[in-house]
Amino acid sequence: MEYILTLDAGTTGIKCSAFSREGDALNSHVEDYPTRYPCPGWAQQEPETQVSAALRAIARVLCGLSPRDCAALVFTGTMNGCIPIGRDGLALYDNIIHSDLRAAPQCARIAGLIPPETYYAVTGSRIDVHSGLPKYMWLRENLPEIYEKAWKFVNIKDYLYGRFTGRAGFTDPTDASLCSCLDLNTGAWARDIVNACGVDAGKLPDILPSCDAGTGLAPRFAALTGLPAGLPVAVGAGDGACAAHGARDQKPGDTYMNIGSSAWVSTLSASPCRDREMRLFSYFDSDGRGYNVCGTVQCGAAAFDWAARNLLGVSRERPDYAALEAMAREVPPGAQGVFYLPTLMGERTPWWTAEASGTLMGFTLYHDRRHIARAAYEGVMQALALCGDILADNGLPAGRLTLIGGGAKSPLWGQMAADMFGVPVRVHRTPHEATSLGAALTAGVGIGWYRDFSEAARCVRAAREYTPDPAAHAVYRRHLAVFRSLYPAMKDAYRAVFRFGQAEEGPRNG
Repeated sequence: MEYILTLDAGTTGIKCSAFSREGDALNSHVEDYPTRYPCPGWAQQEPETQVSAALRAIARVLCGLSPRDCAALVFTGTMNGCIPIGRDGLALYDNIIHSDLRAAPQCARIAGLIPPETYYAVTGSRIDVHSGLPKYMWLRENLPEIYEKAWKFVNIKDYLYGRFTGRAGFTDPTDASLCSCLDLNTGAWARDIVNACGVDAGKLPDILPSCDAGTGLAPRFAALTGLPAGLPVAVGAGDGACAAHGARDQKPGDTYMNIGSSAWVSTLSASPCRDREMRLFSYFDSDGRGYNVCGTVQCGAAAFDWAARNLLGVSRERPDYAALEAMAREVPPGAQGVFYLPTLMGERTPWWTAEASGTLMGFTLYHDRRHIARAAYEGVMQALALCGDILADNGLPAGRLTLIGGGAKSPLWGQMAADMFGVPVRVHRTPHEATSLGAALTAGVGIGWYRDFSEAARCVRAAREYTPDPAAHAVYRRHLAVFRSLYPAMKDAYRAVFRFGQAEEGPRNG
């Protein structure tokens, strides 16, 4: 049986998976690697450690599969990174990953150079510390010797592509978009913005289509993996774009939701979103024509897990989520007035602030642990439903919703999603494999397995479906109106709490 091999470089490890032409996962293995936090707010990973992990993962997946039956290799991975490479394709510094916050001063300078509305209109993104451009500026200002030696700045999937093919310095439109210095109207680098920020535009990678599979596996990596030399290697796409193709059809209104540590709602659009308040962001789809429009909750399942462990006593080692759901189901929709804001790491859509903190409110002497459990589930899903409302405000309402990620396994979240969005919800057959499946479909288009992405989407299948309950939907619409009013009403209080927490720590006693 022919298969496509995928490598997905995530936040905690790299997953190698093998997929048949029908989209079935034949084998999968994850190899972990560390993230370093050398200073507060910094987060970085060593690219060659990730290459070594990729080789180990491939070796495990190929046990029981014939390397000769591999039809292509393709890459995906975390977006918003920054790896400076030399002309030999090797990293000159660690990957400054998506969650790194060191470039906040550079973002402030960008805002002084370019009106935020202009920046958003060109790039589809806010001026944001997570994106690539301020990280390039940080390197120039803080590590000038690295910046000067750098030939190109790439993302992790691009680094792997360069190492495995010997053809370094390339990216695809999806990862290029979230460098936040690509002109989404032309598909070319926004040189006026790049030059205004003092970055050498020549250091930006060349852009190839995501499904380009015209380059073969380098002999050295063929020897290291046992795969055939010259095996077609597809450029691939960022993990958000691959998740989109692994989760949804190529039809307007078909929307997907990822419920992971962070969470998001994304839909396909024929043009970038022009939200007046810049609450959403847009980036190119893997097909190079459409756009993914996305609203992101900074702390999704991670906020729920915090509440489960610290407020509800759920064991970290052996969490009993079935018992927790049963307890939450004893309380009606709306948790009888208890609200949980999952803003434990600030928030992206719609508030875009680092100053918000997690909040549990509305409880009285009447309420108990059941209400807290219900509110924890509802808080995460209402934050996502708010993203869905903002998409609808911009003419992109969900007609159907597909759930992926670890949280998709929760029956309670599945029904809540249907009740809050008011649309049919399906749960992906293999929610943990959706991103890797999307990468395989991207390569499949590149090597001719599928005529286009619409044909490839037939491989996306659901395990179960949920239908909205009209009565619950009515309650949740009133609930969301209160939920969305809480942060603006408490903004000054959040700011005061944040500033107190950022102040120098005083004496521990007395």
